[in-house]
Amino acid sequence: MNKWILIGLLFLVGHTTMAKEKVIPFSQLPAKAQIFVKTHFSEKEVASVLLDTEYIVQKEYTVLLKNGTKIEFDGDGEWEEVKAKMTAVPVKITPSTILEHIHHSFPNTYVKEIKRTSRRYEVEISNGLELEFDKNGVFLKIDD
Repeated sequence: MNKWILIGLLFLVGHTTMAKEKVIPFSQLPAKAQIFVKTHFSEKEVASVLLDTEYIVQKEYTVLLKNGTKIEFDGDGEWEEVKAKMTAVPVKITPSTILEHIHHSFPNTYVKEIKRTSRRYEVEISNGLELEFDKNGVFLKIDD
């Protein structure tokens, strides 16, 4: 009997600490994220803002634009990923060394998605290729 109570409690604790997502107003985004959206897009184009809370302590934000673009931010408001559906990712978001490499090696393409971590950038361009660069924008490889 005690075993079943313990299993039930573990399930309840695990269930309540899992990720939860809720819609929030644009004004509740961290200031850095608000500035990023206003600088590279337009607050008027924001369709929704989602707050994703994982395990109660980690927060992430997702901004969805009316044109299908999706922007992800960490809990401090630093952008992590930009996925453009119908247009190119704004040029000023992509480091110049990465843009130079793309324009030189893959002319007539543009950045559709860019993701950054503390160690690298992952970029998908309009011809479907996925490229990896180090944190300084030095080309590493084409992803399979």
